[in-house]
Amino acid sequence: MNPKKAHLKYKKIWQFPEATHDFIQPMIKGRSLHVCCGNSLLCDIRVDIEKQEIQDSKDGFILGDMFDLVNVLEKEGIKKYSFDVVLCDPVWNLGYHVRHKLIYNLRDFVKPGGILIFNCLWFPKIKTMKLEDMWVGLNDMAWRNVSLIGIYKKYQSHLE
Repeated sequence: MNPKKAHLKYKKIWQFPEATHDFIQPMIKGRSLHVCCGNSLLCDIRVDIEKQEIQDSKDGFILGDMFDLVNVLEKEGIKKYSFDVVLCDPVWNLGYHVRHKLIYNLRDFVKPGGILIFNCLWFPKIKTMKLEDMWVGLNDMAWRNVSLIGIYKKYQSHLE
């Protein structure tokens, strides 16, 4: 037993902190896709490997794996290069050997001129996209990971 008698607060998991949600929400303009959405209702189309109860309150949720995004979305009649904004908040400890697959799946659904909002601990280099802006979510807790939000703009649809 901990003699300090820590007082803990609990909240639902798989959801952006409110401050992160409020920061990202104004950036979502046009047709939008949220991959790894958890409890978030941000975006027109939301994909996650597990359906949270709150997703029933708004149309647009699709059950699916982030690594099979092409098949998941094409089954719903959604083609590549069809979103103005793609948002992703993946598992932060995602293995190095699979990060590229996720990034290129996300990139392929962004229209030329559209943006990818990526909330993670790492900033990937993405062919056909340029890192336009980056933000760090500061917190007052010692030894805690910080949220890095990268805003990428797509400047061409295919590799040349």
